[in-house]
Amino acid sequence: MGDELLCAVAKRLEGVIRETDALGRLGGDEFVVVADGLSLAAGPELIAERLLEAFSAPFALGEDGETRVHAKASIGIATGIRPTAEELLRDADIAMYRAKWGGKSRYLVFESGMEDEVQSRLELEMDLQGALDDDQFFLVYQPTFDLQTMTPTGVEALIRWRRPGRGVVQPEEFIPLLEETKMIVEVGAWVLKEACREAAGWQRDERPLSLSVNVSALQLDTDELIDHVTEALGESGLAPETLTIEITETTLMSNAEETARRLEELKALGIRIAVDDFGTGYSSLGHLRQFPVDVLKIDRSFVSQLADGGEGEILLHTLVQLGKALEIETTAEGIERPQDLSLIRDKECDNGQGFLFARPLSAQDAGSFFSQWSSKRRFEIRNDLPGAGRVPFDGSLGPDAAAAGADAR
Repeated sequence: MGDELLCAVAKRLEGVIRETDALGRLGGDEFVVVADGLSLAAGPELIAERLLEAFSAPFALGEDGETRVHAKASIGIATGIRPTAEELLRDADIAMYRAKWGGKSRYLVFESGMEDEVQSRLELEMDLQGALDDDQFFLVYQPTFDLQTMTPTGVEALIRWRRPGRGVVQPEEFIPLLEETKMIVEVGAWVLKEACREAAGWQRDERPLSLSVNVSALQLDTDELIDHVTEALGESGLAPETLTIEITETTLMSNAEETARRLEELKALGIRIAVDDFGTGYSSLGHLRQFPVDVLKIDRSFVSQLADGGEGEILLHTLVQLGKALEIETTAEGIERPQDLSLIRDKECDNGQGFLFARPLSAQDAGSFFSQWSSKRRFEIRNDLPGAGRVPFDGSLGPDAAAAGADAR
């Protein structure tokens, strides 16, 4: 079937280029078009647009043509004079890889500097291949607070990568590549096991904290996720009701029927489901009722707008009220300023997390952080801070949290 698809692609591409242009297959699923003269008169971008248009309709495969396959293309363009044909092809290839990283169905013209960028990306991908086997990944934990009692209730596990010779790499730099290479499924399974193991240790020390773990769209696309969660709970001994799986709002809506089925199976294990970055997608009250959701995490972009007043405050109020209408907990992300915390509490949001409380902590520091707390200890904000909330701040959260408070002030 794969060979048949390649032949169908070649035939369709052949139908959109001029007779004087050359079409070839370089190998795998990569094709090349060599054009000159009249074909280039209107610009190479016009050729690329025609080639992309060739992929707009599905390909009919199989003996009866009833198997429909949708395929997308990424196109790189190189023009001008080069010392050799190989160098022209190399530059087009570099532009193609760069276009591919930006999303399917697009083209880019080669520019100087792309080669270094692509080389850096390829090196990053090669280093990632062995990161899991060499124990280069580690977890940090962002505390979550009950905004009514102002006491910590749990943590969100966040992955970091200690890249040899490069130091600690932040997730936004490598998670997209993990997803593109599909390594996110294996790495995600490791995150579940490691986070559950560490959280179970805290629970055995009589700190019954909840744990949240993020799950990508690719993980949710397969039933393997249910096995990975089951294994993580079984091996660690973590109480299922203290584990929350977080998925983004866009992931929730991408394949609603299959997503709902898998989430129901996960719920049957006793865990909780949270929708991350809520408010940034297109779900509605009706859509959310399809899924067994326990928590809505209000995206930090709404919290950051609170300083502007007006619309930001109205949006926050609307999202919190939606949670109440659905009888779902709400958690505000990215709380960094005392005045924002005060407003969020006034809107009766249930939980919150952000640098105002604490920065992400190592497993060891998280244990120390929570050992400071008892039912009588509370996080407070000083009244005398400019624009501060209504409750005093006593600076008793430890070095990380105190630094965060100072940054906020």
